[in-house]
Amino acid sequence: MAHRDMDVVMPWECRDVEDQAEAHFNAPLRGKNKALTDENARLKKLLRENGISWSPVSANYQKHHRPSGRRTRSSICSESHPYPYLPTEVLLRILKYSLTSNSPIIDPLSKLKPENLTTGERTRDNQIAIHFLATCKAMYEEGSRILWNQNTFVFTNPDAVRNFADLDFAYRKNVKHVNFRIIAQYFDDKKRKHKLDRSYHPSLKNDVTLRTIPRVNEHTYARAGFRCYTWGQVTDFLRALRAPYDPKHDKKLVRPRLFPNLESLRIDLVNFMDDFLPMPGSDLHDMASHELGCSLNELQVTGLPIDDAGSKATAELTGLLRDEGLFLAGLPSFVQLKNNLKALSGISSCARVVRAWKTLKPKKTEGDADDHDSDSDLDFDDHHHPREPIMPPAPRETGHPKSTPSRKDLTIWKRVPKTRDGDERQWTEFCRSSGYPMEDVEEYMSDDELGVCPCCGEPHPSLLELLEMEGDDDDEL
Repeated sequence: MAHRDMDVVMPWECRDVEDQAEAHFNAPLRGKNKALTDENARLKKLLRENGISWSPVSANYQKHHRPSGRRTRSSICSESHPYPYLPTEVLLRILKYSLTSNSPIIDPLSKLKPENLTTGERTRDNQIAIHFLATCKAMYEEGSRILWNQNTFVFTNPDAVRNFADLDFAYRKNVKHVNFRIIAQYFDDKKRKHKLDRSYHPSLKNDVTLRTIPRVNEHTYARAGFRCYTWGQVTDFLRALRAPYDPKHDKKLVRPRLFPNLESLRIDLVNFMDDFLPMPGSDLHDMASHELGCSLNELQVTGLPIDDAGSKATAELTGLLRDEGLFLAGLPSFVQLKNNLKALSGISSCARVVRAWKTLKPKKTEGDADDHDSDSDLDFDDHHHPREPIMPPAPRETGHPKSTPSRKDLTIWKRVPKTRDGDERQWTEFCRSSGYPMEDVEEYMSDDELGVCPCCGEPHPSLLELLEMEGDDDDEL
């Protein structure tokens, strides 16, 4: 736990009024612009079909290339082209190369904020050749499919996620993975400096001046002072994943979410300090465990605070995972400086399987069957509320090594990333009862002090107890 001075001012959680007002102001303008753009496109199409130009450039082009006015497919095919002809396969390869980025695309369909980018992200060249989509209708349709299906995306604010709802559902339904870069925002109506402790990451040598947005001191009863937008921002990111409104959708059917087939999610928490932030509110639990509960196969979170608030947030965010889903927690990926982000190095993440113990059913003994003193004859392991949906677990991964006979049905295999930011994975065997890798469990079992988990410091049902129960049952038989 980092040592803090007594005069350190602690923030309180809120949503900034100025940012909300700006977002509300821009939303109607975006809707009007979209309506005007659609109207202009329809008018240009009508003029183009009748051979009428709408600009001097278009008139000059039609004069030299379209002397007969309207063109048909037969006339286009019969003309001889002075340029070399490229087969469709070659055109598709060129299109795929030009519209596929090696790095994730940040905030698509939204304006970038420089303070949310690293220096390398701000100064790099264009990632894709988006102008290919304006070549013709065929290029637009095929290129749009490549652009939205074969790239990965990073979102740095909730509005950028909501703007993705403007994209057609045919493209959104194929998104399998997204990255949320959630940067803590701090506001203060007094001129004072706040520090980010160097214990935030091992690579930091000194404390970092916390980026604080100045606000005007209002002489009202509204709560003022040093404020933060942290866990509320996490909740707003998750709220943006709700089903967008579609007036054409059948009201008898459930509207699909923003990414209906989302399988994995990475959340990079930036400037979330230890022993500094307030506890997450109940709205995070409502979103993660109820509205979006049991919807992901894998969740990776970096930069979680190591304190009570971070532990509570971890418990809430794991509600996003299906049973037997993979949860990864790692060191912070970024730190926000005055005008930009700085990337931070990181080792492999701590992996854990969530709620894998649900498939472990204890064996019933004869004494349990003949016990008439029980308050109920119901099997509580199989009991569920009649209106509660039964969510399927995460799909089993095939091709894994075989477990030893003594661990049969007591462990589960998962492909875990070797590094925090790498794509290469390796097979890891997890204990179903505790959820932790068997290597950690075996090391914990060999210690003299049993009963306390080495990862979180809390007692868990260990694999040793299950193996002893299995051995006792075999001896009785």
